Amino acid sequence: MSLAVAFPHRSMIHGKTPKFRFKNPQNLLGKTLTFYSLKSTTHFNSLLCLRVNSVRPESPSIQTHHPIQELLPLLAFSLTLLCFRLLSNVLLPDFTHHWQSLIAFSREAEARTKSYPKHLWQAIVAYEDRRFFTHFGIDPVGIGRAVLSLSARGGGSTITQQLVKNTFLKNERTFWRKILEMLLALALERTMSKQRILSSYVCKIYWGHGINGIESASKFYFGKHPSQLSLAESAMLAGLIPAPELRSPLRDRSSGKTFQARVLKRMVKSGFLDIKMALLTVRQPLYVRLRRPEHADELSDASSFSELGVGVKSNVNEEGTESTLKGTWDWERESTIREVCEEMERWAIKAQLRSS
Repeated sequence: MSLAVAFPHRSMIHGKTPKFRFKNPQNLLGKTLTFYSLKSTTHFNSLLCLRVNSVRPESPSIQTHHPIQELLPLLAFSLTLLCFRLLSNVLLPDFTHHWQSLIAFSREAEARTKSYPKHLWQAIVAYEDRRFFTHFGIDPVGIGRAVLSLSARGGGSTITQQLVKNTFLKNERTFWRKILEMLLALALERTMSKQRILSSYVCKIYWGHGINGIESASKFYFGKHPSQLSLAESAMLAGLIPAPELRSPLRDRSSGKTFQARVLKRMVKSGFLDIKMALLTVRQPLYVRLRRPEHADELSDASSFSELGVGVKSNVNEEGTESTLKGTWDWERESTIREVCEEMERWAIKAQLRSS
């Protein structure tokens, strides 16, 4: 219902036949009830026109389905199939069994590695993931650095991510595998402690020459239990982790010292070691045990540095007897090792100048 005011025409005021003019004559849809008061000309100003709109019967509503509502179940089903397909492409079969096995293995690994020296853990963390004890499974700083550097070799993976990759995922390098690796790393950090993750990592990773686990690697390279490893030996082992076959001192006699120096630098930068101890360690001779079928206990100076620079080489002659040649000077090896030590000294001087 609406009210409309109708103003009187001049003819009505002067006593002529009244003619009414409405302000909205176009709206003729409803019935109009008009009340006139003609007692006096002064009442024309209060003329009211009351219009009552007729009520139309509402037409029955027709329920219509939007096309998007019909497509939602189909899209959800398609996305579910796609997720299952992607998971089957990157996950190893029987994921639940692998997860439970890792949880049980982590308890055993933590108990087995309690006697390992502190510098062994520091060398591995400093070289592989120096923010391991502060991040939550993924390292945003490392990922950002890897993206900005546009490294084709990847990078930015934490120790937790590497453990997930080696335990649950296939070797295919895809974008979806990387996303799943991050998600599983976050879940693993909420399930296991940092020490269990680190213990499981060193007991599972590959160390070259068909060897898995730090205990087997320590016995293979140095002929001793990991609890007896020195700082120099721990740094050399940590330097093998990214590419153990290529960096093995048994393949390149000078590579042991080269990557040992890199690990020592990382330890200094991470605050695990001072510069003087790093320089003292890099100057120490480094001996590696060679294991061969003929001589399982043969000890060879695979990468040593001493004042005389004398190497020891053990060979087996045609009669099967061992002949040791002492006093042999390996110029190429010793010169490379000297360069490593000199470069380490130059780096130490620069580091001291920056800090002062």
